[in-house]
Amino acid sequence: MSLADVDFNLLPDVITEVQEHLPDLERDLHRLVEDPDSADLIASAFRHIHTIKGDFGYCRATPIMEFVHQLENVLQSLREKHFLCSALVAEALLQSMDQIQPMIDCLVNTHQFDPTPRDGLLKLIVQLGNARSQNEADNLSRKILLTAHGAWLAEPEDRVLQPDPLFPDDAPNSIIALGEQLAKGLACRQPAWRQRTRFQLTCVMALNQQYHPPSNEEALHIAVLWHDVGLLAEPDALLLTPPTAGSPDWERYTLHPERSASWLLSIAPDCTEAAQIIRQHHLWANGKGIAAPAYSLPPHPGAMMLAIADLLYDKVAGLTDTDYRRGIMRTLFEVNGLLDTQFDALVINAFEAVAPTLNEVT
Repeated sequence: MSLADVDFNLLPDVITEVQEHLPDLERDLHRLVEDPDSADLIASAFRHIHTIKGDFGYCRATPIMEFVHQLENVLQSLREKHFLCSALVAEALLQSMDQIQPMIDCLVNTHQFDPTPRDGLLKLIVQLGNARSQNEADNLSRKILLTAHGAWLAEPEDRVLQPDPLFPDDAPNSIIALGEQLAKGLACRQPAWRQRTRFQLTCVMALNQQYHPPSNEEALHIAVLWHDVGLLAEPDALLLTPPTAGSPDWERYTLHPERSASWLLSIAPDCTEAAQIIRQHHLWANGKGIAAPAYSLPPHPGAMMLAIADLLYDKVAGLTDTDYRRGIMRTLFEVNGLLDTQFDALVINAFEAVAPTLNEVT
C-alpha cells in the first residue's frame, strides 16, 4: 500500500490513541519481568499491541502497521508459552517499540514514510516471534539489543564484527548514546547494576580530576559505558553469577573485555584509547585480573580508574553508611596493600582524595 492510501485526516486521532496505549504496554512488559507466568499481564500487553496495530491499519499507515504486527507476533509467542518474558526479551521489545515514535513523527511532519532502513532489526524481530525455546529467544533478544540503534538497524546480525566506520566524524555523542542504551539493557538483566553506570561515571571522572595529567574525558566516558557490554552475548546465569578462575566458563567470561572493545571499534575505529581502557579494565591492582588476549601495553591510567570503580561499586552499593566506610578501607587496602601493585602512585593518591566524597553517590 502506498503513501497515497494513508488517511491523514484520521491520523491525529490514531496517534492520540496509540500514545495512550504505549505507556500501558511498557508497564505490562516491565511487570512481566517480575511475573513472567502471568496470563493476565500477557493478555493485557497483547491487547495493547493488537490495538496499536489496528489503529495504524485503520488509517492505512501500512509500513508502521507491519512493523507493529511483527512485535505482536512476539507477544503471541508469549501467550502460547513458547518462551517467557525474560528481562532480555522485555528489553528487546521495549527498544524495538522505540522505533514506532520516529515512524510516527516522520509521517506527521513530512507526510512521508520514515526512510530509515530497518531490515536487519525487522528480520530479528520476525525470528524472535518464531522462537521456540527460552535460550533461542534470549539469544535473539541480545542481537536485537545490539541492532536496534542507528547505523545497525539495516545490517545483518553479524555486522558488528566488521571493522568499518559507521558513524561520522562527529560521532562521540552517537557512540555515547548507543553505549547508554547497551548499558541500560545490561542493567535490565542484572538488577544490582541499575545504578552502576552512574556511580562509575562519577567515580572515574572524580579520579581523573585528581590525576595529573588527566586522561581524555571523552575516551573515559565511552569506556565506562561500553566496558561490559560484551556480556550481552552471555547467558543470564553467567551474568548473575560470574564464574571463578578455573571453572568451566572462566575462559569464556574472560573474553568479554575484548568483545566489548571489538564491538566499539567495529563502529568507531578512532576510539582506540577507549578500547585500550576497556581491554585493560580488569588488570586489577594485584595484576591477577582479566587481561585481554595478546594485549601487552602498559596499563592506561583510565583502566586503573575504571578498575577502582568496578571494585568499589561491588563493595559498597546498597550498604549502610557504616559498612560504606569499611568498604572504602578494604578497597584502599587492595589498591595499596601489595608491593607488586600495577596501579601507579598517582591513581592511588587520586583515590585517597576522592573516596570520602563518593558516599553521596552510593
